[in-house]
Amino acid sequence: MDLTGKKVTHKAFGDGVIVQCDAGFVSVDFKNEVKKFQFPTGFQTFLKAVDTDVESYINELLVKIDEEKAKKAKAEEEEIERQERQQRRRIEAQKAKAQKSRSTVGTSGTSTRASSRSFSTKVNTRANIAFKCNYCDGGKSEFQIGYDGVCSDKVINNNVSVEHKTWCCSPDSACLKYQNGEITRKELDDLCSGDGFVCYESQMLRDWRALAGLHLKGDNKGKPRAIRNVTKNSLCVLTTRDPRHAEDLRYIFAVFLVDETYEGGGHNEGYVSTESEFKIKLSPVEARSLRFWKYYKNENNHNAIKWGSGLYRYIEDKEAVEILKDIAKVKKNTQDEELAERFYKHFCTITGLKEE
Repeated sequence: MDLTGKKVTHKAFGDGVIVQCDAGFVSVDFKNEVKKFQFPTGFQTFLKAVDTDVESYINELLVKIDEEKAKKAKAEEEEIERQERQQRRRIEAQKAKAQKSRSTVGTSGTSTRASSRSFSTKVNTRANIAFKCNYCDGGKSEFQIGYDGVCSDKVINNNVSVEHKTWCCSPDSACLKYQNGEITRKELDDLCSGDGFVCYESQMLRDWRALAGLHLKGDNKGKPRAIRNVTKNSLCVLTTRDPRHAEDLRYIFAVFLVDETYEGGGHNEGYVSTESEFKIKLSPVEARSLRFWKYYKNENNHNAIKWGSGLYRYIEDKEAVEILKDIAKVKKNTQDEELAERFYKHFCTITGLKEE
């Protein structure tokens, strides 16, 4: 259907006329001011067609898109859950192996000495965790990417209108309400002041807490996700990618040593947090030099650079140690140099892995 000349309405801009529609975008003239929206998804949140035939046509396109998204999200979530099950089985197997080995220690003097030598490295009975975070430039400075306040207008528009981030586009999202003109910028910022909440990301480096989120699709849709096997002294790695950048450019912007965990239950998702001294945020330059996929490989396909819909992944001790070692390197000659070096050595002690 040719949409040129068709009338639409927008909550903030009022009545308009479509002047162009191609390559996934629609341009609308609002009284000599042309605005560009993604098509057809812009009609989910911003635009409404005046002509009922046009509205029906667009709704059919949106239904097809939703069906494809649901199919893809279900497949991704099933893959993530499968990998999590494999990770849990592997950790349980490591525990069982360690217990079996310990039970043989001391049966004779010779076996005791041999076992002592063979167990110079601890068996990993915990999992470390890495989180996928939407890009947030709230509180951005030369010392941190952001993640301490509400995003700028530019990033809000990207997360809502361009990349369609799940929470950002949720009816409960304050950023969506601001984007639609329902609240002012001051009202949005006030929601995040003090201990206020706008989204996970806006408070991440304020509270040093990362949450597991909710299941987005399938039979468990809307139910909180649990975090298992992460304990005190696990490493938490926070990652993101810049707007419109490819997944292979995902980078690490902060790390912390977990000292509080909540597995999740009822109506509450799991989370990890810290009040420990061992927490480090990276400057924009430092962060972008630490590419996440340098350290983490998908279990079944090491060449696949793909995260999927889940908010977190479990990572091994050796991967976590490599991350801390490289953070200590990039923090040389900065105010965090001493802390980064102590963090790295402390975690090596926790895991039993040797410093290199």
